[in-house]
Amino acid sequence: MKRIQRTTALLFTTLALGALSGCGAPAPIEGCEAVGDIQPHCQMQAPEDIAALNDGRYLLLAHFGGMDEGAGSISLFDTQTAQRKPLFPSATAAGPAQELWGDASCTTPPGEAFSPHGTHLHQLDDGQWRYLVVNHGSREAVELFELDNAGGDSTLRWRGCVFAAPDTFMNDVVGLDNGDVIYTRMFKTGGGWELVKSLAGIPSGDVWRWNQDTGLRVLPGTEAAQPNGIEISEDNRHVFANMYLEKEVWKLDADTGEVLATASLSNADNSAWGTDGRLWIASHTSVLELIACFEVKEQPCGAAFEIIALDPEDMSTEVLFAWEGAPMGAATVAVPQNGRVYMGSFAGDRLVSVPDFTAQ
Repeated sequence: MKRIQRTTALLFTTLALGALSGCGAPAPIEGCEAVGDIQPHCQMQAPEDIAALNDGRYLLLAHFGGMDEGAGSISLFDTQTAQRKPLFPSATAAGPAQELWGDASCTTPPGEAFSPHGTHLHQLDDGQWRYLVVNHGSREAVELFELDNAGGDSTLRWRGCVFAAPDTFMNDVVGLDNGDVIYTRMFKTGGGWELVKSLAGIPSGDVWRWNQDTGLRVLPGTEAAQPNGIEISEDNRHVFANMYLEKEVWKLDADTGEVLATASLSNADNSAWGTDGRLWIASHTSVLELIACFEVKEQPCGAAFEIIALDPEDMSTEVLFAWEGAPMGAATVAVPQNGRVYMGSFAGDRLVSVPDFTAQ
């Protein structure tokens, strides 16, 4: 699996660099100074996905390990002090003290090779808070954590995992109140040509649902070119899947996979529910520039992006925020907390925050 991941990532970069001949990469970003209302928070591994705790103060940051063999971690970010606390990997989160939540065959937590991607924090029917993390390190799986003492004393305890279907590179995940899990398969890993086809707009992946009793099943009719971020409605009836290279967002029936509605939206990455009740989606408006940033993922990427609000009922859209350059571009997610909106990226050493869009 690791060799496949390295091959696909290398192929992706090679194709991108070929396409970029004559198209300049974004100018390097140096320093960690604010630009107007945009405040950077630096000296961290790229926080590709962000989840807000319901205390109105803290965030869970998933520090991206990349699409190859890089390792990552999970930390707790205090929006009042801008301080971070490591949560995983951690000895205190090493193993379950209670019944496992995932596949019966998944009995050991991920090791130091842990490499997080998409995440989702939600509350189960029994009141427990569950944090789901797509993990590419050492195994392709959704890791299931229990969040305790939500707030400054938050801890994570590993409670099991859900193994991905064979031939899968996942991107994002959501959980249902009943314990089910839904994830996006970004592309198949059986060979590099699957990725090449996806770049040409040919379906490369789909959406899957897991249940404790019945196991994994694909949601029929969800085949698309690079399914990316995914979010779920409060009533658990609908899933909003960002079909990145289709340049669309699909509203799906969470049980059957039926496509109920679509919205045109260029290169939609991750989603989060905004303070206005709409879905806030990070959209990449200059993909060629974006891909160039994979070459130097330790440096902030200045590629242009937009944060777009999607109405979940009529699927209408509105641009809330647009930016490129310093202090950070290439946002992958926008999450409101404590009067500001926090945006992370797949590259660089920072996240940025701006005043909440609904307060402007």
